[in-house]
Amino acid sequence: MRTLVRTTAIIALAAFLACGCARMPKPDRSAKVIKKYFKKYGKQYPTTVYGKSKVKEVDVTGQEEIHKHLVAVESFLTLEDGQVQRIYATLEKRPWGWRFVSWELASN
Repeated sequence: MRTLVRTTAIIALAAFLACGCARMPKPDRSAKVIKKYFKKYGKQYPTTVYGKSKVKEVDVTGQEEIHKHLVAVESFLTLEDGQVQRIYATLEKRPWGWRFVSWELASN
């Protein structure tokens, strides 16, 4: 019984560590982090374009590792009013997932 518990704990720990050691997030994860940030940004700044029209879709076109735990993401934001904006975002790997650090508007 003791070896069964120990084996189960080792397998669970190995699976947890294997999921958390990626150098770059998957594009769908990056899109989710960016969309969540702009939803929060729109609530904080309601007079901006992101406050007036919510982000409907995020399309990640490219990712590049700046250095370990820091990734540059190029993406297109599709707003509910049909506007499309290109942005560059920076994501940082934290102990419990990816965090949005900064962004720059690339369209215009």
